[in-house]
Amino acid sequence: MEVPQELHNRYLERRKKDLENCINSLKDENFNEIERVGHQLKGNAITFGHDELTEIGSKMERAAATANANELEEAIQNFSTWLKNHLN
Repeated sequence: MEVPQELHNRYLERRKKDLENCINSLKDENFNEIERVGHQLKGNAITFGHDELTEIGSKMERAAATANANELEEAIQNFSTWLKNHLN
């Protein structure tokens, strides 16, 4: 099933807010919030055909569940890179 471009664009815009939320949550050590966002990414990215983002969300969720700040920094950086590549 093809997702309409407008819906896909809105999806990407919402991910920008998620990224900002994750960056701020990492600074605040709010691992529960990052785990929530990671879980959400893992679940909804596949609908839009973004398998790589699904994996990034899964890594974020796992790292947040164990409060592994180093892995979270890497996963959030991967999220940022992914988003930049898809917004162009």
